[in-house]
Amino acid sequence: MCGSHLSGVTKLRRSMSTDLLERVEREVMPTIEEFSLTVAGEPFLTPKLPQFVAVAERAGAELSINTNATLIKDTNLLRRTISNSRVVRFSVDGASKSTYESIRVQSDFGMVVDNIELVVQVRNELPREERPRLVMCMVLMQRNLHELVDMVELAHRLGMDRLDVAHLTVLVPEMDAESLRHTPIEADAGLRAAQERADKLGFRVNLPPMMSGVRLRPSVSASTRLVASEVRRVTRRQVRRLGRNIRRKMSMLEWSRKAGGRVPCHFLQDGVFITIQGEVAPCPMPGRPIAGNLNESSFDAIWNGPILTAMRRGFIQGSPFDCCSHCSQNPEGYQPGDPNTVAPTSYDLPGLADRSVANGQ
Repeated sequence: MCGSHLSGVTKLRRSMSTDLLERVEREVMPTIEEFSLTVAGEPFLTPKLPQFVAVAERAGAELSINTNATLIKDTNLLRRTISNSRVVRFSVDGASKSTYESIRVQSDFGMVVDNIELVVQVRNELPREERPRLVMCMVLMQRNLHELVDMVELAHRLGMDRLDVAHLTVLVPEMDAESLRHTPIEADAGLRAAQERADKLGFRVNLPPMMSGVRLRPSVSASTRLVASEVRRVTRRQVRRLGRNIRRKMSMLEWSRKAGGRVPCHFLQDGVFITIQGEVAPCPMPGRPIAGNLNESSFDAIWNGPILTAMRRGFIQGSPFDCCSHCSQNPEGYQPGDPNTVAPTSYDLPGLADRSVANGQ
């Protein structure tokens, strides 16, 4: 299910060089609020984790951690990482030992649950101001659809703040049989049942769209209870974060006014993905182009350069790039029943040079 693994990147077991990390800290980090260490690999596997955490600390950025929870140990580094995190996400694709271990081959379901419980304990020992959100993440497929309601209950029981669910992306043809587009009625029924169970538990879930593209929402009464519960637990840190988010959204509204249209993708607005080789891409999603390399250009030149500018303009002009039009991160064009969404087209970088582009954000 991991494009980086299928491409061979994670098998090389490399990490970002010290020189490149210093350049990222110098050119990118001064404006960063959230620093995610994980797209192409497991953060608790890299020996450079202390250096990455230190970069975030010096920049005043909050960490965003995605982990499979197989390598978590009760160490000072774990506690330091958790206390500097905004959110920790656990990738768990089954609510039972048999289902989980059939998907996450050679993993131990019981050990993973124990490790998640350890992080919950470490989080709860922190002052309320320093506690990150804990989220369980699930990739939904034929093999685990029957456990979706059980996943809601497991995430709630373990003390998660939310369960995030995503449809399987078919990265190679052999994965297509697991796609829920083949069983749309069963898929939609499973999503409805999960939302209903979450409403009864008073638990927040972030479910993917149904096959038609329509998204389920909590009932009015459940939504009211959730908001009331979250307001009671709000911290000063969260209030400051909310203030920054409001200011950023206002800034993007002003940008949209000047640009003559809106860009719905949050990556193209205020996010970027940097590989361990220094390549800068708009996001980590399949098929996206490479916009430049920090070893060859400055970050400002890439961020406002021709590739990212053309991608933003594509949305504004109503003709987004193919890699964007069917992307699961594009709420305006994502329909899980569409085979083009389930199996995104690859995008060849040389072809991008033929598009009409201009400098500037």
